[in-house]
Order: sequence, then C-alpha cells, then structure tokens
Amino acid sequence: MLRQSIALTADLECPGVTGLVIGANGVNLDLNGHRLNGSPALSLTGVDGTTIRNGTIPGNIVAADATSTRFVDMAVGRQSSNAVYDWTGTTSVTFLRSKLDMWRLFCGARCHLLRSTFTMNQIGATHLIIQGDQGQTNWINHVGAVQADIVNTRLNPLTVGGSERLTIRDSELDGFEVIATGRLELLRNTFSGGNWLGVHRPVNGVIRGNRFEKMKSAGLFVDPKETLTGPLVIERNTFADNAGDGLRIDIPVPLDITVRKNTSENNGQYGMWATAGTVKDGGKNVSNNDALGCFTIVCS
Repeated sequence: MLRQSIALTADLECPGVTGLVIGANGVNLDLNGHRLNGSPALSLTGVDGTTIRNGTIPGNIVAADATSTRFVDMAVGRQSSNAVYDWTGTTSVTFLRSKLDMWRLFCGARCHLLRSTFTMNQIGATHLIIQGDQGQTNWINHVGAVQADIVNTRLNPLTVGGSERLTIRDSELDGFEVIATGRLELLRNTFSGGNWLGVHRPVNGVIRGNRFEKMKSAGLFVDPKETLTGPLVIERNTFADNAGDGLRIDIPVPLDITVRKNTSENNGQYGMWATAGTVKDGGKNVSNNDALGCFTIVCS
C-alpha cells in the first residue's frame, strides 16, 4: 500500500494482482514515463488529492469515494469491450492533457476531461465537463450526466444527455440526438455531417448563434411529443446546405417555442418549417436560395 509520493524507475507489471494501492491522502505517483499494469492496475478507495502523472496505465482502475483525483499527461485504458471503468460513490476525477481509450467510463460524482483526447463508447457522471484537445476529433458514442458541459471541443457522438442541464458551447460536433429533459443551452457551435441535430425530449432553454450545415436530413430537428419544461428560444442560427429542411419543428400541439432572427440558405427543401400554429414567430427570419422557402415561419 502506497502512503507517500514516489516516482517509478521502471515499468511495473503485476499480472493477476493489484499493481498499486493508494492508501493515504495527497499521494503523488509519478510514473516517470513508465507503464503500470495489473488486475487492477491501480486501486483508490476513500482517499483525497491523488495525482498520477507522466505514464501509461493500460489496465483497469478501481476507484470508490476517491475525491480530487488527477491524471496528468497520461495514457489510460485500452480499446476493448472489456475496458469498463466504473468508479462509484463521491469519486471525482480530472484528466488533464491525457489520452483515454476505453469502452465505458462511469466516473462517479464529478468528471472533467480537459485538453485531452478520448475514444470510448460511453461516459457518465453526475457532473460532467468535456473540454477536449481541439486539434483532433474525439469520439464518445453516448454522453450522459445529470449536468453536462461540452465546451470548446470537437466531438462525434450519437447521443448526448443531461437530465437537469446540458450545455454545449463553442464546439464542433457531428449531428446527434439530444437525450435531455432539463435546461438546454446550445451556444455558438457548428453541427455538421450527421443525419440531423435532433431534440426529441421536453426541454427548455436557448439554441443561439449556431451553424447547422451539410446534414443528411434536417439541420435542426425539434419534435418533442410532450409539453416542454419551459420556454425554448431558437435565435440567430444559420441553417445551410442541408439535404432536407434547415430547421424543422414537427410537434402535434402548440408549445412555448419562439423562432427569431435565424438565417437559412441553400437547403434542399424548406429553409424553416414548423407545424402550422405550433410555434411563436419572433420575426426577422431570412431565407436565401432554399428550394421551398419557409413554411408557417415568415422569412424575408
């Protein structure tokens, strides 16, 4: 059991047994460019302020109620369907300038991915912040949290959710489905290349200053079948070069949705389309060279 800070001088391979157990608060583990592996490679339970840096951990990590854990300049995980990292309790962790390659990561109460690169099928936490290295596109198929922030990153997901709040800002994302039921904020992003950006759950919030382009169907597709949890404002967005509609709001009953000051251009069908009588037209929407103009939303 490790109770003081150390630096490795060689790789530590522990097949079939635990590599290292952190047993005190404030331990700094410097891998010094080396590799730590075992079953699990690392175990942390009920400790605070652990920092692991400068190395590779390809094996699993066990963490329970381990607060303020930091991985700095690390390579963690391996691409395998068995690479499941399920950290429990009040566990909170930050990955800084690190590379994550795993199937699934559940990081407990709080999880921050900062200036890092990552490839995984699924990530979940109570509070989640993703701020990746913008130098490359990162892959997480399913992102889920109670409160989630995706900030200043490039990401290709299939679904993204926040049961209380989902904020995505200043980022570049492929088209995906929003699986959220609380506050939604999409601010100054570029969404492109997917089938659409789909909002299908009862949310509230603002979709402002984004660019929805080159989608295989609609740019932004909003079709909640339930009453929204509050007003939703769609404003100052650009819908461009989508194969179908730029903006499509397909809802069976009037909801508190306001559409204003948006621009659509070069879309294959309607620039902006909404079911008749279901949304508030806030005015100053513009359509340029859309195949079918606008429907029920007035465009100049």
